[in-house]
Amino acid sequence: MNNPHKNARTTPHIRALIVDRAIRQQQSIKDIAHTFGISRRTVYKWLARYREAGDAGLESASSRPHASPRQ
Repeated sequence: MNNPHKNARTTPHIRALIVDRAIRQQQSIKDIAHTFGISRRTVYKWLARYREAGDAGLESASSRPHASPRQ
């Protein structure tokens, strides 16, 4: 699913830039967050997803629950 909602600040391309600046260019998390207008927590989230799943972790995922036990 590569269709972010209309208010999304990051796209897969921007997420790849975030990872590149953090890992390869060694920029500070604070500077990256400020540059892209996102929180530090969001930067850490995308770094964690990249470390866990590589480039595939930067793609948009469905927000649909995995299970609906009461349904």
